[in-house]
Amino acid sequence: MNNNVKTRRSRTFDAIVVGTGISGGWAAKELTEKGLNTLVLERGRMVRHVEDYPTMLKHPWELTYANELTHKEKTEIYPVQSRTAYAVKQDT
Repeated sequence: MNNNVKTRRSRTFDAIVVGTGISGGWAAKELTEKGLNTLVLERGRMVRHVEDYPTMLKHPWELTYANELTHKEKTEIYPVQSRTAYAVKQDT
């Protein structure tokens, strides 16, 4: 019975941060520095800097659709994201 309590306590967190983007990463840093037991959850595959960004060093005119999404991408794949035209482009 004592082991069960210890296990349950070891899986108890003061804070849960979802995502390690700029806000999530900063939140996790601040929370852990304040001494909170913090769980950070990340979705998706491991992304390696430079290697996993094949369009990173290309100019817009070097991309197939001049850095714009196709009609299918806008309507079927990214319907919500494409509402903000500046935020979702071919290189992102």
